[in-house]
Amino acid sequence: MINSDSVFDAVRRGYNELGEASNADIENYFAEINPEAMVGHISNIKGILFELQYVEKLDAVGIHAEVFEAANHPAVDIAIFEGGEVVKELQLKATESVAYVNTTLEQYPDIPIVVTTEVASHFESELIIDSGIEEALLESVVTETLLDEVVNPISPFSVISWFFGLPF
Repeated sequence: MINSDSVFDAVRRGYNELGEASNADIENYFAEINPEAMVGHISNIKGILFELQYVEKLDAVGIHAEVFEAANHPAVDIAIFEGGEVVKELQLKATESVAYVNTTLEQYPDIPIVVTTEVASHFESELIIDSGIEEALLESVVTETLLDEVVNPISPFSVISWFFGLPF
C-alpha cells in the first residue's frame, strides 16, 4: 500500500522549492493552486511517486535500482545496478494511455518502458514491463493526500470536478 508520506517524498523530489518543506507546508502550497493547474501537478507527482515505488519494489526483491538525481532526466528514469555498475536503464510511465506509451516506444525504440498494470495488459512487447502498480492507485493516493478528499481517480477531470462540485 502506498502511503501519504511517499506522496510527500515525491513532491519534495519534484519541486525544488519544497525540498525541505513539512507535510503541512506542502498541503498549504497545493491548496493555493488553481483547479486547472492541479491536474498537471497531480500527473507530475504521480509519475515521480511511480518511480520511487518501483525502485522500492525492485529493492524488496534484491535488485539495486536508483532514480537519477534530476527528476527530469532525459529518456530514462531509473538505473539498475549490478556489482556497482549500471546494467540497464528504464523509462517509467504512470499512465493509463496506451497511445502515450506507443508514442514513447516510437521515440525510444530500444529503451524498455515500465508501465502501470492497466497499460501493460495491452502490450505483448518485450520492451514493456508490467510494474505491478496500478495507475488508479497512484492517482487516488496523490489526490487524497494533496486534496484531502476522495475523488474518482478514473477521469482526468475528477480533480476539476471536485473543486467545482461537478458530478463526474
